[in-house]
Amino acid sequence: MREFLGTFLTCIFFCWIFSFFFLGLIVENIWALITLIAFVLAVLITFFTKQESRIEYLEKKVEELSNKSD
Repeated sequence: MREFLGTFLTCIFFCWIFSFFFLGLIVENIWALITLIAFVLAVLITFFTKQESRIEYLEKKVEELSNKSD
């Protein structure tokens, strides 16, 4: 959960910076939109990070099993 919150806050920060420089304050509910986009990005990044760690774990496990069978 901490990984997700860190990723979410980082995404919010970068979305705010991006909107400040490129979007300005043209749209009325821009902050709600930025928060939603940051949430979606954080979910995707957290999902792929978890998948990567699970794949690495499975690769190590397969390597161990392969070494035991030899």
